[in-house]
Amino acid sequence: MRKSLACPTCGGMQDFRPLDDAEKTAVRELLKIPYVHDYWRCDVAGCLRFQRWDRQRVGGLLPERFRRQAADGRK
Repeated sequence: MRKSLACPTCGGMQDFRPLDDAEKTAVRELLKIPYVHDYWRCDVAGCLRFQRWDRQRVGGLLPERFRRQAADGRK
C-alpha cells in the first residue's frame, strides 16, 4: 500500500509506504513514543523522511543505516 504525500526532503508529492518493523523501532526510539503505526516513509531511493500520513509536518529523518540506494547506485 502506498500514499502520495508531500515530502519536504525530496520536494513535491512522492510515494510513501508504511514503516517496516525495523523502521518502527527506530522511530519509537527517535520520537520517544510507543505508537508509530500512523507514520509512513518516503519511498524515494536515498530519502530518509518519515512522517505521519495525516500530519505531514510531524516527522523526521531515519538514521543513516536505513538509506537505500537506487538500482544504478545513486543516492
